[in-house]
Parts: sequence; structure tokens; C-alpha cells
Amino acid sequence: MIKNFTLAIIFFAIASAAFCLDFNARLEPDPRLDSSIFSVAEIQAEPFARAALVASGADEESVKKHLDGLDSHWKQVSPQLNDLETAEDKADKILFFIYEKFLSKYDFYQTRVDLAMESGVYNCVSSAILFMYFCKRAGIPVVANETPRHSFCTIYDGSDKIDVETTNPYGVNPGKTRAQVLANGKTQWMTVPAKDYAGRHQIDDRRMIGIVYCNRISQLQKKKLDDKTVGLAVDAYEVQGHSPVSRNELEIAIGNASGLYSKAAREQDAIDFLLKAQEIFGPCQNWTMRLYTNHYNMVLAKAKTLPFEQGLAQVEAYKENLTAKDYADLKEFVYLLGGQVQAKKYNWRAAIKIVQDGLAQLPQSKMLLNNKKIYMGNLAVDFHNAAVDLYNAGQKDKAIEKLKEGLQEVPGDRTLQNDLNRMSK
Repeated sequence: MIKNFTLAIIFFAIASAAFCLDFNARLEPDPRLDSSIFSVAEIQAEPFARAALVASGADEESVKKHLDGLDSHWKQVSPQLNDLETAEDKADKILFFIYEKFLSKYDFYQTRVDLAMESGVYNCVSSAILFMYFCKRAGIPVVANETPRHSFCTIYDGSDKIDVETTNPYGVNPGKTRAQVLANGKTQWMTVPAKDYAGRHQIDDRRMIGIVYCNRISQLQKKKLDDKTVGLAVDAYEVQGHSPVSRNELEIAIGNASGLYSKAAREQDAIDFLLKAQEIFGPCQNWTMRLYTNHYNMVLAKAKTLPFEQGLAQVEAYKENLTAKDYADLKEFVYLLGGQVQAKKYNWRAAIKIVQDGLAQLPQSKMLLNNKKIYMGNLAVDFHNAAVDLYNAGQKDKAIEKLKEGLQEVPGDRTLQNDLNRMSK
């Protein structure tokens, strides 16, 4: 009988090459982004709004149209601010104004400024950017704040810092009761609850625009469109002055996009893409580890189809692109596979030779050692069967010689030794 033998195969999954990939990743920033504007933390109103509209995904025609619209609305509200003394009162008028003119329906995910202006659908980011634009035009000192899941503003009224919750038309100075005169002449009193936002921290204008990109990237990730996130991450990196947080977001986007190539079993394309990213932006640990994995999968795929000697040559050719562990794992795999190919032909001697050569280089390999024992056991079975056939044919002396020959090749095999003891009596 022939014993079963095992082969441990894959350490990193390789997907079907049938996966269809239309890869569309941009590694150059949008040419409309003027890097000189983003060299400082505070941006003037018009370039701030322009950058926010570009970040929102508006084409150049829409950007111009919306900038003209913002300027026109500023001219409407500006006279209404002249008789107001405090920055708080002016901010209160501005916030209510943008709800009258633009905002009507809250949507947690609607970050785009252009869509907020066109449809009235907004979230904390798009509403804050509109508010900040008008504050900048009015000369009101304003900054943005970020929490893990929210953004809001703070204005400065002299030495006083006043929070502004821009998702509510009455959100200036939360906790304070405010009076608003309605169209019918009646006065309405409103209070927006004050909140102590966990993890709040002040951010500059560049990061506020960067959040628009981040939210768009998040929505694309949910749709598995990781390649389309790359250009946005590149733009966000440019806008935010190559800040550490934008660098981290860029590295993740590029790494995730390279995974689309791996999913399509196009490891060389993934390697080329990551190397190009490294050439442009410099190396990072995330991409380095992915490159190791890409090389591993590529060599593994080749080794599974190439003859034994060529498979080994591939492992050696890419040694410098593999971690020490991956290099050892791939060598082990090739020797295991080479032994298995010979074993399927019942060529136990060739199979033993291959795994023995592997053990000479990888003496700690339990799988190679286990397969060697199996192949030698199967070779012993061949000797046993041949000896039994000779013995049953009345050729006892030849049967004994066959067993001794077997013990030369498989020293100490119990089955052969027991056969020899019985036949020698």
C-alpha cells in the first residue's frame, strides 16, 4: 500500500486572474491646486473657497460659477453686518443667512461644498466651510475644529473664543438662547445644546479642505473603488502641506489601491505601481511590506507552474526582494512541490532526493522531514511487495536479497527488517 503525503502550499492568498481590473489611479496632484497657497495655515476667503470646491470634485466651470455665487451672496449679506457691533452678532447673522440661501437638509456624509450650494444638502464639513468663507470676508477671525466624527468652528470676539455648531442655523455660541425674527414678524427663541466634544482639536484651513477629500475617499472605499481614492489622497497631501496626517492617509490609499492588482493576480503591476509611488513620494513601511508580499505571491505563482529547477531559480532571482522568512518559505514550497511531482509518478527515489536536498538547506523544515519519511516508507513498501512476490514464487534467496537491498536504501525500516527475520528462518 502507498501512504498519503501532504503539501502545505500558500502563505498569501492569490486570487483568480479572471478578476476584471480597470485600474485608474492618479499619482500627480490636480493642476488647479496652487501649492503656494497651501504654504501657510490660514487661507484667504476666495482661494479657500476655490480649494474647497476643487476638493469637492467640481469641474472648473462649476468652480467659477459657485465662486461668483458666493461673491454675489456676500454682497447681499455684507450691508446687514454694518450695524452689528460684535463678532458674535455678525457670525450669528452669517450663519442664519447661509441657511436662508443654501442649506436645508442635513446628511452625515454630504461633504461636498458644490452640492451643498446646489441642493441644500449638507453636513458639518460643507456647512462649516461656507460659514468660514463668509466670516473671512467679514474679517471675523475663524478656525475649524476636528473630532473623530465631527467638525465645527470657533470664532474670536476680542479675547473671547466662541464655538459655532454650523449644522444648526442657531448654532453660534451653543447653550445661549438666541432670538430670531421670523418672516411674519414674530420672534422665535432657540437654544442649541452646548457639547463638550471628545477629542476636539483645532485645525488649520488646509486640514479643513483635507477633510473634504477624506470624506470622499471614505465613500469610495465603501464602494471598493480604491484606485479612485489615490488621486484624492495625493491632492489632500498637496493641500495639507505634506503634513504627517495627510502622509498617513496617502500611504493607506496607495497601499489599498495596489491590493486591487493583487486581487487580479497582477503582482508585477502592483510592484510597478508601488515603486512609482515610492519614486514620487519616497519610501514607507506600508509599501515596503506590500512589495515583499507582492514579490512573494509573484514568485509563488511562477513556482507552481515551472519545472523544479526553474522554480528554484526564480526564488533565488528574487531573494533580495523577499524577507528572510518568505525566502525560506518559498524554497521550502518549491522542494515540497518538486517532491510531490515525483511522488505522483511513484518515483520515490527522485522524491527523496529532492526533499533531502531541501533539508540540507532547510534543516529545520518539519514538512520536508515528514515528507521524506513518507516517501521512504513508500519506497520500503515497494521493496516489501517485490520481496513477497519473489518469496511466493519460490525464490526465497532472491527475496532475501531484495529485502537487504531495501534496507540499504531505507535503513532501519521495521517492515523490511521483520520480513527479513521471517524469511531467514
